[in-house]
Amino acid sequence: MAVASIVDYLKSRGMDSSFNARKNLANQYGISNYSGTAKQNTSLLKTMQQQSQPKQQTQPASNGQNVTITPVQDSKAGNPASSYLTDYTYSRFQKSDRTQDYADRLDELENNRPDEYNSKYQGTIDSIIDSILNREDFKTDDVYESDLYKNYRDQYIQQGQKAMRDTMGAAQAATGGYGSTYASAVGQQAYDSYMSQLSDKSLDIYDRVYQQYLNEGQELYNRLNMVNNQDNIDYGRYRDTVSDYYNDLNYYAGRYDSSYNQDFGEYQTDLSAKQWAEQYAYQKTQDALAQQNWQTQFDYQKEQDALQLDLQRQQLELQRQNAARRSSGGSGGSKKKSSNNAYLTKAKNMLNGTDGNDTHKYQSATVSKYLSKQYGLSKEEAEYITSQASDDLRETSNKNIDKYYKYAQNYADDTGADGDALFEYLNRFYQNGSISKEDADEIFRRMGMD
Repeated sequence: MAVASIVDYLKSRGMDSSFNARKNLANQYGISNYSGTAKQNTSLLKTMQQQSQPKQQTQPASNGQNVTITPVQDSKAGNPASSYLTDYTYSRFQKSDRTQDYADRLDELENNRPDEYNSKYQGTIDSIIDSILNREDFKTDDVYESDLYKNYRDQYIQQGQKAMRDTMGAAQAATGGYGSTYASAVGQQAYDSYMSQLSDKSLDIYDRVYQQYLNEGQELYNRLNMVNNQDNIDYGRYRDTVSDYYNDLNYYAGRYDSSYNQDFGEYQTDLSAKQWAEQYAYQKTQDALAQQNWQTQFDYQKEQDALQLDLQRQQLELQRQNAARRSSGGSGGSKKKSSNNAYLTKAKNMLNGTDGNDTHKYQSATVSKYLSKQYGLSKEEAEYITSQASDDLRETSNKNIDKYYKYAQNYADDTGADGDALFEYLNRFYQNGSISKEDADEIFRRMGMD
């Protein structure tokens, strides 16, 4: 299974994929100053894969990679078809470095998604709301328990007591210093006057205490609004970060898809061009081979027709000569010493195994008997022609051996080839019919090899 990111790779192996774990691994594998960039993650992934897995061996041709196709297997060097042969190599699709960079960036983004929003004001907000919801209702008794009322009460009591003492003192002075009910009464009136003022002042104190209660409540709402506004600002900034993240994610996803499609399109175009070139080369090869085979068959048939015609003419000539000798009483036959006649060609073909489709190499005695029986030649004539054919073939073979021995010697001098390489070199000439097995053996003997 292909692993596209270091995170996926670590998870597939049951390893910790957190940032700190990757940073420790990066230090172990020689990647300094690790910060989680796409380039660093890709380098770490490749390094770990290379060190944890054995080197891949070259896959066989059946896996579709580096498959060499030779259209015509039996084409030989020097044949017209050989000029059309091509080496067509199929390679699997691979992403460009640009596309891989987009993929790495996507991987990096997906591994660094923004965390969920966590408000740092939530505790304060909850506390203020709790204070609002659980605040006690305003009570009238709260007025009399307030510090403001108590201060006014104490002030008016002191003033009332002082007025009472002053009034009683003045009344006693008027009666000669003697206490009287009148003095007490007017003193109490003075005191009650101040207490009445306190009662009148209580309404104002009530309003002020109640307003303070309302102000404290409003202050709670003000604080709540302020904290909520700040929290909304932070959340807006978080949403901007999330929006930027997804914009980047969508951007690189789009760039990756576009770049991948471009790479694959170029790959398909190149592949189609190569396939067309291979098909064209194959068809040209087949056409050349067909033409070559037709021409070879035509030339062979033309040669056979000419040979047969020549044989018939010479047979008639021999019959005429034999008839002339019998009529003149001569008995001694003459040897036909021409080396360029149809009988000599027939004898060479039979000795060399090239007599039409007959690849059998006949012995000299068999060839002589065949010539004598088939064409009415005398024993002496047949043996002479067969001997001449053997000498010509030997001479031709020696020339051929000298030629390809020189080729082999030059090949060994230029390349430093050993026995196996020379065998493969000469075997190509044997396979295409340029030399015989006996010629190859002689060349090896001359080269000092078994």
